[in-house]
Amino acid sequence: MGVFAVRGNHDALRPDRPDTTGEILADAGIRLLNNEWVQLNDGLLLAGIDDLTTAQRRGEDGQKNLSSALTDRPEGTTILLSHTPWLVEQAASAGVDLMLSGHTHNGQIWPFNYLTRTRYPFLGGQYLVKGMELFVSRGTGTWGPRMRLWQRGEIALITLRSPSQQSSKETNALL
Repeated sequence: MGVFAVRGNHDALRPDRPDTTGEILADAGIRLLNNEWVQLNDGLLLAGIDDLTTAQRRGEDGQKNLSSALTDRPEGTTILLSHTPWLVEQAASAGVDLMLSGHTHNGQIWPFNYLTRTRYPFLGGQYLVKGMELFVSRGTGTWGPRMRLWQRGEIALITLRSPSQQSSKETNALL
């Protein structure tokens, strides 16, 4: 199937430096999805969008990224990689089945995570939005102060199964 990635906000923080993210990932055998989709197998698609915080810094809302990533795709289950958990409702309305995001560090430092939630309503964990599953990883890193306060990091392992292989117990656990 391959190894895939999308850009995050720290991949584009220095506009005065050339963006070498794509080259570095390609050298490591990782395909960068930049507002595009790939077919992993019959009926399973993976789409990825460029970082939405970077688009916002350019004065864009990121909708163009999402539209480009989902355009002309065949029917099938669609998984969307988006570093930042924005455009969630739009992705669900466009027929995305599963969206995987990060960026928020789950608020990183308690009690400031309550403020962070005003900008990122999907701060960490699993959500069901208009029939679409959304998972926002808390990640392992930090931003600003090199610490987390009562906000554990995580490395998530997500196992995909076709609906025919899923037990009713697993289905209920997803909701």
